[in-house]
This record gives sequence, structure tokens and C-alpha cells, in this order.
Amino acid sequence: MSSGFRLVEEKRRARSVARRVRSGLINHNRSKVGAPRYRPLVLSARDVKGRLIGGLVGQLYWNALYVELLWVSTRARGEGVGRGLMQAAEGRARRARKDLIYLNTYTFQAPGFYRGLGFRSIGRIAGYPRGASRIFLVKRLKR
Repeated sequence: MSSGFRLVEEKRRARSVARRVRSGLINHNRSKVGAPRYRPLVLSARDVKGRLIGGLVGQLYWNALYVELLWVSTRARGEGVGRGLMQAAEGRARRARKDLIYLNTYTFQAPGFYRGLGFRSIGRIAGYPRGASRIFLVKRLKR
């Protein structure tokens, strides 16, 4: 390690430093492949009384949709809610002229569900968390 710097675990300035790190990386990436033009995507599924029974949170940027979170309440599972959310997200990605959708899940969550929607595994971290694996998936969108 060079004596020209020191490493600090930020506590009081953590949010400010995190924003600066994110901004620095975004600026670097922009200089290499262009502006990402981040656009959030948040979809909800509601029952007939308007109660939230599922949702999807993602980011559209560059030529992809990243699905960060997909959740369906226990009582609504098996009713097509997750499939509906994913299909709606895919429709929005297509309208935004994206080339792919990517996400990750765990072996105790829904890898088979995503494969049934046309996603394919591109990577895995075995033993994370202990007793399970984290799986990375992608779906290329045909035009």
C-alpha cells in the first residue's frame, strides 16, 4: 500500500461519500460508452381492494432493463402476478428499445420461474448465502 493515501470507513459522511463514489463511476462509464440515461421502473400489482400484492423495481439504462426486485405476497403466489409483472416490465423494455433484461435470484427463490420466462443462467455464486447459491440470469430481447 502506498503511503500517499489512507483508507477510512465512513460513518458520519457515508451517504455523501456514497453519492460521490456513484457519481465518479457514472462519469467514468459515460466517458467510455455514453450516458446511461437511467430511468426507474416501478410496477405494482394490487388486489380488487387496492392492496399491494406484488411489485417490481428496476432500472432502464443503456440498452438494458435491470430487474432489481420482484416480490409477490404469499397469498398471491401461483396466481400469475409475478408473470404479469415480468411481462409488463418486458413490454416497457421493448418499447424503450432495450436489447436485454438481466437480474439475479437465489436458489431458494425463483430460478425456475425466470427460466420459464426465457431467461438463461449466466453465472452462479455457490455457497452464497450458506446452503444456497446466487444465480445471475439474462434474457435477450428479439426485435
